[in-house]
Amino acid sequence: MKPVIFRNIRTYTMKQALLTLIIIASLSFSIVNAMEIEQIGVYDFGVAYDVVVQDDVAYLSGNNGVDVFDITDKTNPIKLTRITTPDGALGLCVIDNTLYIAATSNGLMIVDISDPENPETLSIVSAIFGMDVYMNQDYAYVASSTSFSVIDVSDPSNPERVVTVSGNERVYKMHGVEDTLYIGETDQGLMVYDTTDPTEPTYIRTVSGTTGIFDITSNTDKLYLGCHGNGVKILDITDRQNPELIGSYNNGGEAYGVTVVDDFLLVADLQQGVEILDVSNPRIPTLAARWTTTHPHDIAGDTEYVFLADQDDGLEIFRYGDDVEPVEQVEVEEENSIPIQTWHIVAGLMISVALLKKHAHQRIP
Repeated sequence: MKPVIFRNIRTYTMKQALLTLIIIASLSFSIVNAMEIEQIGVYDFGVAYDVVVQDDVAYLSGNNGVDVFDITDKTNPIKLTRITTPDGALGLCVIDNTLYIAATSNGLMIVDISDPENPETLSIVSAIFGMDVYMNQDYAYVASSTSFSVIDVSDPSNPERVVTVSGNERVYKMHGVEDTLYIGETDQGLMVYDTTDPTEPTYIRTVSGTTGIFDITSNTDKLYLGCHGNGVKILDITDRQNPELIGSYNNGGEAYGVTVVDDFLLVADLQQGVEILDVSNPRIPTLAARWTTTHPHDIAGDTEYVFLADQDDGLEIFRYGDDVEPVEQVEVEEENSIPIQTWHIVAGLMISVALLKKHAHQRIP
């Protein structure tokens, strides 16, 4: 008797596997292409480095200081004023009605922005070089090239430097979660400090595989790094002082800025433009949308809008989502522009088809 039953089982199994792969591939392509993004507003004032948004006001640092915009109408941003600094500004931080500016050779500037159209400078700490600023309670942590300083700002009109902590290489970006401070050193990687006592940061460890950091953000128990030349890195910080690298997305560009909104990571890539990554599975981030004709240094956003500090055009505003009409744009020529996960699926489909053909031509006794 011929083993017809086994032949049927083999045929059914192969067809079932092929159908499953086709469904998975279709779902993958729909996830990558379901979201759209469109540019809706621009205010060109030259190069911009950092952007923070509070309510309907955007603050952008640049070569001449900090430009302040009313963005109530996202399609028509209106410049309110400029906070002038002699040698420009880099990192920004807004807490309530106070703006903290890492003002390069001017160190740290503290500005009252209760009236954004008429900001008032409260004080300047000029004995340091300001690259970035992070607020921890009544203390400002200011990155200064190869070190960072802790400054008591409980009286914003009379700040006092408490301590300066030496770094190993270039201290560029700072971010804190609870009693832990994360510092991005471009050459060394992510450095972890205990700040239980905010006046005495204690070094804990450096996380391997995280070099090139230009920006840091977090959401609950995940930390996201924008890395120059290394794309995006995702770390589990359930144990705050022992981050674990769990995921990455690398398109070969320069991820200068990152911000997280729900299950999406908004990425400012100097070479690739704006990228929106679906990080609902942080171990396998996937590309949801991209706009290539821009060159941003930093990014802010919410569930509907993206705000860029652009290298060429200053402030750029985008809208994104499933209900956005697709807009034709000039695509950047690059290899492997489809996420690697999709290529795996395509390869699996090709192999399955080949196997199916092979079994179909085999003679079964």
